[in-house]
Amino acid sequence: MKHRDERFWRGYAQGTIGEPERLEAEEHLAACGDCLELYMGLLMDVEEIEPLGSDAAEAVTARVMSAIAELEPIVWDEGSQVPPPSAETARRLPAKRNSRKQTMIHYLIAVCIMLVLMSAGVFQRITEQPLQWEEHQTSKRESVSTSIMERTAAVIDAIVEKPKK
Repeated sequence: MKHRDERFWRGYAQGTIGEPERLEAEEHLAACGDCLELYMGLLMDVEEIEPLGSDAAEAVTARVMSAIAELEPIVWDEGSQVPPPSAETARRLPAKRNSRKQTMIHYLIAVCIMLVLMSAGVFQRITEQPLQWEEHQTSKRESVSTSIMERTAAVIDAIVEKPKK
C-alpha cells in the first residue's frame, strides 16, 4: 500500500488529479486509516462557502427575480392563474371539522363511561382495596418469636413421642 503525502490529498480534495489517480485514492482511503485521517483533516481546513457581500447578494436576487419575471404564467382550465384545489386540499377542510366533532364524541363517551362506573361504585371499591389488602396482610402476620417457639415445641414433641413407640 503506497501512502500519499499531504500535497496529493490536497489535490484530491480540490479535484485537480486525474481520473485513474482519483480511483486509486478512493480505494486507498477505504483501506488506510492514517491517510483517511490526514484527508479528513485537510477537509476541515478548507472553507467551502465564502460569504456574499451585500452587493453580490443583491445582484443574485435581481438575477433570480428577472428570471422569474420572464417565465410565462401557467393558465389553468378556466383561464385563471390560480391552480384548482387538489383533492387532498379539498379533503383537509372537512377532516378538521370531523376531527373536532369526533373529539367531542370521544369526550361524551368518556363522560358516560365515568358516570356508569361511579354509579356502580367501582371507583370507591378501587380506593378501599389497598386498605383491605393491608388488613389481610397484618392479620396473617405473627411474631417471629411465636413462630420459632411453635416450631421448637413441634420438634421437641416429635422427639419425645418417637421413643415411646
